[in-house]
Amino acid sequence: MNAQSVETNTASGGTTNLEQITVEGERGEDEGIANVPAAISSEGVEVIQDRYAGDVNQVLRSMPGTFTREPADQAGINVNIRGLQGMGRVNSMIDGVPQTFRNLSGHGGTFDDMLYVEQNLLVGVDVTRGAVSGAQGMGTLAGAANFRTLEIDDVLLPGKDFGMLTTVRAGTNGFDYSRLVATGARGNYEGEGEASVVAAISDTKKSPFDNGDGILYPFGGAQHPKGGLFKVGLSPNPDHNLLLGGVWYDNEFLPGSSGYNWSIQNQTYTAKYLYQPGDNLFDVSANAYVNITDMAFKGTNGNVSTFDGRQGRNTTTGFDVSNRMLFDLGEDTELKLFYGAAVNRDDYKGNEKRGANPDGTLLKAGVFNEATLSRGIFDLTGGIRYDYWSLDGLDGYLAPGEGDCPATGGLCDGTKIERSGGDWNPRVTVSAHPLDWLQPYVTYAHTSRPPTASEMFYPGGHSFDGTGDPINNNPNLVPEQSRGWDIGVNLTGSDLLQGGDNAWLKVGYFHNKIKNYITYDIDTDGVARWVNLDGTTVMQGVEIEGGYDAGRYYANLSLTIADTDQPTGAAAGVGSDVGTLPDDFFTIDAGARFLDEQVVVGGRMRYVGKSTQMYINEANAFHLGAYTLFDAYASWQLNENAKIFVNVENIFNKSYMQANSGLADSYSGIDNGRGRTIIFGATARF
Repeated sequence: MNAQSVETNTASGGTTNLEQITVEGERGEDEGIANVPAAISSEGVEVIQDRYAGDVNQVLRSMPGTFTREPADQAGINVNIRGLQGMGRVNSMIDGVPQTFRNLSGHGGTFDDMLYVEQNLLVGVDVTRGAVSGAQGMGTLAGAANFRTLEIDDVLLPGKDFGMLTTVRAGTNGFDYSRLVATGARGNYEGEGEASVVAAISDTKKSPFDNGDGILYPFGGAQHPKGGLFKVGLSPNPDHNLLLGGVWYDNEFLPGSSGYNWSIQNQTYTAKYLYQPGDNLFDVSANAYVNITDMAFKGTNGNVSTFDGRQGRNTTTGFDVSNRMLFDLGEDTELKLFYGAAVNRDDYKGNEKRGANPDGTLLKAGVFNEATLSRGIFDLTGGIRYDYWSLDGLDGYLAPGEGDCPATGGLCDGTKIERSGGDWNPRVTVSAHPLDWLQPYVTYAHTSRPPTASEMFYPGGHSFDGTGDPINNNPNLVPEQSRGWDIGVNLTGSDLLQGGDNAWLKVGYFHNKIKNYITYDIDTDGVARWVNLDGTTVMQGVEIEGGYDAGRYYANLSLTIADTDQPTGAAAGVGSDVGTLPDDFFTIDAGARFLDEQVVVGGRMRYVGKSTQMYINEANAFHLGAYTLFDAYASWQLNENAKIFVNVENIFNKSYMQANSGLADSYSGIDNGRGRTIIFGATARF
């Protein structure tokens, strides 16, 4: 049995206004989210590692209202929530640290934010759809996804102060192997104090794979990512807790759309402090972080061409502090307060072969507060946040000999441009608990996203020297603004079909109106640039998620029926890749447990409806067919120390083109869905 931590950060209504929910055991770990009046989903280590063999892209696609952009040749993870992705619309994080690296490269390239993490280090992923509370919601339009990595309790056996964890996997069809080794120790000092340390290293090797037709996909992106982490926890007494950590990633791969090997190195450093004296006035959290992503282009097969030698560094730094308070007002009435402030700085710098990647710095800062009044069966949450932004960069670069730029030497900076602004974003949630098993709720919220340096200072597509021709930047961009409703109901029950069983269901409807949507287009002057579109973009849909667990057997469901078409501008898919999500997709996962629940055998059906990959215009777009896939998995907890498992993806070896995988994949004309793949593995803790 393992302890899972589910960071909600987004739930501020009712009696679930918690920074963290700790769930003991592997069964029923989703039941906590069914009591939160918000559109949230969470999966733990058992699902990610045992049932999906570490493939977190598929884990995300198994959540309602959640998808990914997943080119077969790209190692980065790009989260899509309710049809929105990239440019900070979704806050994607590793251990609470925003990951903002982006790189436009070649036709079919994208400025989508990419998150890089070694799959074996992941123990959980938490997703919030819609408005997000606290620092994680600052400047974010559609939601947030937090990828949690190993901590001390994931390594040590219960009651142990020292231990090791190791996992090995090997497979077929391009999955060569993966390995993880972690160790940790915990001890007491000065009476009530406690200290802990955990360290891990991991790598995964993959080769090109066959699709369901037995054809080797030519842009499969062979890669060998390596990663590691180191975390130190210090608690001089129960009131104070400090966690220092670092997570690293190193990889090189060849995206077919760029023609260059990408060398990616990612570093994420955190310092988290909690002050929890156990009273109702102080529950303080303070976090500081740094994320550095370095990228370099290398010519393939010894070839040296235009962008060979490109280098760029994306640096994100930030700090946030918050506090929670509770007041008992008597007569079954209480008041909860949550308030704080945050600042985040995102800076990109490239060398002279930056191409379409402009230098620039986006600063976001804000204050936020929420108050929840609970009386009887009703909870009323009202909150408001102020999100400030400041963006600076250059209107372009001068080539040697151009204007005042000396004829000898490198490029010269153009004119510096600075823009800033801010938005007040209110949020109101009303929820009720008329029955123990019933919780309806409704939320109305405003969110906003400032333009990025990539959009405002875009220097051009074919301006290989970065001088800005023939595309113009757009210093007049304004933030995207969303006005949205979430209407939902949470249902829970026990002893339904047999004694001791548990069931839960979350059903929600969302309706978002987005103004000033930013896309790549031709403006009224006939100039290609990133522009704010006129009018309102509407995205809406229904999300259903639930589960049933009777011990011996279980079943889980995720269903999305939505209309989340993105606006498309001129030359869509070329300067800015645009994929339209399927209107409907669902996952059904069911299984049984044997031998005192030590053996788990399960299967999964994944359905993805029709979708569209834009290319130039609607007439040239690629219309992708629907597909249904079947997977299987099994695991056996041999004893306290050892577990073995097997995963079979795409049992019937179906050939398909994966939705939202990008223009380069669709343009190739070869189905990019992975054919039947079998992965065996084992985990040991001692």
